[in-house]
Amino acid sequence: MKPSIILLLLLGFFSLAAQPDSIKVMPLDTLFTFLEKEISDINTSHRYEETFQIAHFTLNKAKQQGNPENIAKAHNLIASYHYYSVRSENPDSTYFHDKKTLEYLQKTNNQEKIAKAHDRVGKDLAGMGRFLEAEKQLFEVVRIYEALEQPINIGKAYASLNYLYRESKDYEQALLYGEKSLELFEANYKEESELIQPLLGLIYTYPKVGKPEIALAKAQQVVEIIRRKYGAEDNIHLANVRAWRGEVYVALEDYDKALEDFFYSWNVIKTIVEKEEEADGWKGYIGNVLRLQGKYREAIPYIKDCLLHHQERNIKNWELVENNQFWLAECYENINQPDSALWYKSAGQTTQNQRLTEELAAVKSELRIKYDSDKKEATISNQQAQIQQQTQIQRLSFGVGGLLLLLLGGGFFSYRNNLQKNKQLQILNEDLAITNQQLDQRNAQNELLLKEVHHRVKNNLDIVSSLLELQSSQTEDEAAQSVMKESQSRVRSMGILHQKLFRGNNLVAIEMKDYFQNLSENLLDTFNAAEKVEVDYEMDPLELDVDTALPIGLIVNEVMTNALKYAFPKNRNGKIKVSLQAKDEQHLHLSISDNGIGKLGNEIIKGSGFGTQLITLLTRQLKGTMEEENFNGTKMSFLLKRVA
Repeated sequence: MKPSIILLLLLGFFSLAAQPDSIKVMPLDTLFTFLEKEISDINTSHRYEETFQIAHFTLNKAKQQGNPENIAKAHNLIASYHYYSVRSENPDSTYFHDKKTLEYLQKTNNQEKIAKAHDRVGKDLAGMGRFLEAEKQLFEVVRIYEALEQPINIGKAYASLNYLYRESKDYEQALLYGEKSLELFEANYKEESELIQPLLGLIYTYPKVGKPEIALAKAQQVVEIIRRKYGAEDNIHLANVRAWRGEVYVALEDYDKALEDFFYSWNVIKTIVEKEEEADGWKGYIGNVLRLQGKYREAIPYIKDCLLHHQERNIKNWELVENNQFWLAECYENINQPDSALWYKSAGQTTQNQRLTEELAAVKSELRIKYDSDKKEATISNQQAQIQQQTQIQRLSFGVGGLLLLLLGGGFFSYRNNLQKNKQLQILNEDLAITNQQLDQRNAQNELLLKEVHHRVKNNLDIVSSLLELQSSQTEDEAAQSVMKESQSRVRSMGILHQKLFRGNNLVAIEMKDYFQNLSENLLDTFNAAEKVEVDYEMDPLELDVDTALPIGLIVNEVMTNALKYAFPKNRNGKIKVSLQAKDEQHLHLSISDNGIGKLGNEIIKGSGFGTQLITLLTRQLKGTMEEENFNGTKMSFLLKRVA
């Protein structure tokens, strides 16, 4: 194609609105070249919608031509758009197109590109918390590069493993692969800037293993590399690396230098983005350092702007949002604004519970994928049986050789062949045993994580309960005190459940009789009724899963609270009976009765009515029915269905 024609077509791209048909005549290679430039400049050109449309047009054109390598390249460019664009920040879309890139490349013989695609998919999965799948992808990258004998690319794969283990909080493994990565880069790099990738991983890792001073030295090294490559003028590369160095200064508690780096990075980013508020995500660094310096009033606007930035863009970085909310609660508490402190504390608790729930779901998913012990043991047993079988064949070959000297040559060949197979099976069996040991270690780690999740949820519920108690003590309104007392009781009932889970051997089920005993002791203590009210448990030990146990515990909490408040007036003594029986595999019968005064005629018991509404909602949640009897006291009966 003549240069003048190429220039004319490129000019057409820069006026897409006026000439929308210009891209239709572009060759695919020219489209790829232009699209790569557009994506690299996307956050300065702000042509988000135009670039997105061109990317999908390019993909459709590649599909029409049918070359799998070109289709893979188009998917890769769309994944890059979602990864780099501040308007997208969509990890699901990035993962989808990276996975499509891998699928199409696997139809080719280009092993180096296949390895790079595995690497991108692995890092996407790590960022999404799917660590087991990510580990499988990234070790496949190592395998391919080792087969290709490419040490610098093996170093890149180790850097990706460093990222994976940092995300999964396995910092010892992260440090191991980070140092191996840097060692390979230092021995094989062609350009000094190639060292940035392994150095960055170590900058993040060393503070986590208690060595921030080493991280600072690495950060200084990267700063100098950036300055030599891009110059000392303000640029996005220097802004990024100074933000990394700022985090190391925070770990070293050198807050003045940390602030200097964070202010520099924020000011540079403001000159790059289309609108200044698009750089608000960088203000959280500044707000945190001001908080650590005790400058709470100064910190608040920076932290609030960062929090709003992430919430408005629906960026699902729960840990970052959670930190910002807790930091704001701390700041407001220290400037004597308890209402705002309580609000952000509650918001942080909600975000933390959401994050922990997602982490717990991810752990459960990994456990389902990873631990199929029966199949694992069966595989090892089969291998051992084959080894024994080969040994018998070997012995038989010796006997036949002794009796049939004329067949010595054939017998020797058979023996050698069987011996080789036997060795291969032995090696495979040893590999399986090693894998079995690694799986057991990972299972123990996951069980520890599950216990830690329940422990942290319980501790956080205790904090909420304490906040409610504090708020209650600061009001003289008896109605408000009563509502807060009941809310505190509900929170404690949930805390008791999580306490049972992290202290028990079963991480997903709870023994209900013991749970009820702890629940009633807490209620009797709350209402100072331990001396006048006795609680009987007419039930056998019964284990239920968490999703069923929690709503049942809340129902019992509400009914017993009503009984303690209204059934025994004027210090009247009494008894409460609690019973939970399994009618069949799916249904449960729950009853709570008391020998109190019951309801007198059409008397309406005073209260907020919230407890009754909560009981009704929880009963519906368990697809159950409820009955109430008033004879020599009150009896509440429930027929409930287990959560599947």
